[in-house]
Amino acid sequence: IAELKEKYRTATLYISHNLGVVARVSDRVAVMYAGEVVEHASTADIYARPTHPYTQGLMRCLPDVDAPKGTRVLMPIPGRVPSPDQIPPGCIFAPRCEHRTERCDAEHPQLLEIAPGHLVRCLLAEQWYPAVPPAGRTTSAAVKDETPAKVLEAQDVRTYYPVPFKTVGGFLGLEKRRYVKAVDGVSLTVRSGRTLGIVGESGCGKSTLARAIVGLEPLAAGSVEFMGIDVSKPIQKRSLDTIRQMQMVFQDPNGTLNPSHPIGEQIAVSLRRFKIVPHGEVYGEVVRLLRSVKLSEDYYNRLPRQLSGGEKQRVGIARAIATNPAMVVCDEPVSALDVSVQAAVLTLLVEIQQQHETAMILISHDLSAVRFFSDDVAVMYLGRVVEVGPCDAIYAPPNHPYTAALLAAVPRPDPTLTLKPIRLSGAVPSAVNPPAGCHFHTRCPFIIAGVCDLVAPPVQDMGRGHRIVCHLSPEQLHHLT
Repeated sequence: IAELKEKYRTATLYISHNLGVVARVSDRVAVMYAGEVVEHASTADIYARPTHPYTQGLMRCLPDVDAPKGTRVLMPIPGRVPSPDQIPPGCIFAPRCEHRTERCDAEHPQLLEIAPGHLVRCLLAEQWYPAVPPAGRTTSAAVKDETPAKVLEAQDVRTYYPVPFKTVGGFLGLEKRRYVKAVDGVSLTVRSGRTLGIVGESGCGKSTLARAIVGLEPLAAGSVEFMGIDVSKPIQKRSLDTIRQMQMVFQDPNGTLNPSHPIGEQIAVSLRRFKIVPHGEVYGEVVRLLRSVKLSEDYYNRLPRQLSGGEKQRVGIARAIATNPAMVVCDEPVSALDVSVQAAVLTLLVEIQQQHETAMILISHDLSAVRFFSDDVAVMYLGRVVEVGPCDAIYAPPNHPYTAALLAAVPRPDPTLTLKPIRLSGAVPSAVNPPAGCHFHTRCPFIIAGVCDLVAPPVQDMGRGHRIVCHLSPEQLHHLT
């Protein structure tokens, strides 16, 4: 987009809830709420001095890719956006505003220029401009000395999909069968009370690995051990107790909620199926679960279409934790949500993990969300893990060149920040015919000719459980990335 703008002098209207991307591509920013522009200013000014309470609230919802887990507290905006047919008479943001006054309930504010080029729709804006509000609370991360018990251990997991034959020779058995190697020899460990984040570009095999772990995809090879039990078999052949102990939160809650049934009954199904509570206590347990995900008892009889995207995702979380699982697999649980709802869902997952010592796997391409929520991280590329280790080690040099490129591409909500660019050339190779040697060599900016393109890279132990699969030495990796 930036290149098009520079080359053709193209005017661009970029609509997004990703404030990091907006900071990178925009010259000016308009913040909208319930159909109105509530703040409009230059990108530099609006990120340095967010003045409208809604803009300030959005900034406090952002996870920081540079802040380790447990050191930043996200502050979701309370309440929800009003329906277009139920707009309040005064300031439309007043019901959710921490600075609300009686005047705000009665008088609708106009969009006023409080500084050159900076417009704000707020009755109180001039009182605190140009004060800079805090971006969010920070805390000290708790340090645990003991090593938690293993909940899941995957060894050399492979998931292949056969490619259909398209020639007569294939149908006659004269051609060798080809396979899409979606997951190609992945080994991982997940421990009690900890979160393993799995990151990578679209198509790298993250979601396929998650589905293979929970039993929704068959393994071509390898093994998965869960709580000391071999669960390499498909979900249809697993015991009811094993299924109860391993649950999943899917990316799209619309695809997992029955539009014809109240959400309370859809949660109750899990309680009855796994006999979590006596029959007469099911309703009360559903209400407790709804409240645990910050939804009231009134939601029991609501249909999915009456819920927002964030509320549907909370129902999915409530249904996943209804069985008191030992592990929850979250597949892109916040990718389609705006920043305030994303903050609420991530905070909720952290609270659930702290209360129940639940092991979690977080599949995501958002490295900021992974940093906020994860203890350990595995970086996948073309079906393989190229780097794995504690979160703090993954997010600091030395990195695998692919990890370094992902980190350099993270859109940070700071238009003044200049990062070292690591641009990847070309497209992701085909998983049917992956490159020889290092799978990443066709896009790596630091390729060693005659080595990376011919020889499979070694696994280098960087200490503290941090491993990088690369031909470059630790010193070279630290210098280059």
